[in-house]
Parts: sequence; C-alpha cells; structure tokens
Amino acid sequence: MADFQGSTDALQTMMKSAQAALATGPVMATQTTHYWQAQDRFLTEFEKFSTDWFKRHHAATQAARDASKEMTEEVTKDPAAAIKVMTQWQTHAMKRLTEEAQACTEMMTNCIGALVQNEVEAVEESIETTKRAMKQSKSEPV
Repeated sequence: MADFQGSTDALQTMMKSAQAALATGPVMATQTTHYWQAQDRFLTEFEKFSTDWFKRHHAATQAARDASKEMTEEVTKDPAAAIKVMTQWQTHAMKRLTEEAQACTEMMTNCIGALVQNEVEAVEESIETTKRAMKQSKSEPV
C-alpha cells in the first residue's frame, strides 16, 4: 500500500522550500534590473571609447605616414628640416597619448559612477521591497 503520509510530508517540505525561494523574487527583480541597467551603461561607455579610439588611431597612422613621407623627402635636402618634422610628429603623438589617457579615465569614471549609482538605487529599492513584504507577511488574511 502507498505511503501517503510520507508523500504528503515530502510535498509540504518541497512547497516550503519553493515558497522561501519565491519570496526573494521581488528583491531579486530589483537587483537584476539594476544589474542589466549597469551593463547597458558600460556597453555604451565602451562603445563610445572604442569608436573614438579608432578615430584617434586612424589619425595617428595618417600623421605617421605623412611625417614619414615628408622626412624622407626633406632628409636629402635639409637634415634639420627632417628632424623638425620628426619633432613635430612626436609632439602631436604625445598629445594623442594624453587624449587617450583622458578618454580612458573618463570611460572608467563613468562606468564606476554607473555601478555605484545602480548599486545604491538597488539597495534602496530592495530595502523598500523587503519592508513591504514583511508588512504583508505579518498581516492577517481577511
């Protein structure tokens, strides 16, 4: 004969476990929403940085080609002019490196800002959700 009591106890245990897991749903919803918002912001920042990075590096390559061509043309006529071309190219290259560092710092700052803002909002919303859930669990059914 089947053991209905054992099956009932097992079912009740399973239901209690499921209830506990489902009770965290509202809190987890807040956390996951903010997680994906932060991911979206990170991707936007990465995309902006990489687009600008390619523009800077295309400009750098073109500048190097132009400087190389000009130096090879000038070196036979006037070595001092060739050195001047190389010095000007190096000056502009250092400027581009500075811009690169600034852009990277800006991207990282924006990402960290988004992360912190999302975490603060998620914690605040989780606290409110938990308070509401606690109130509901203490209320008496009608």
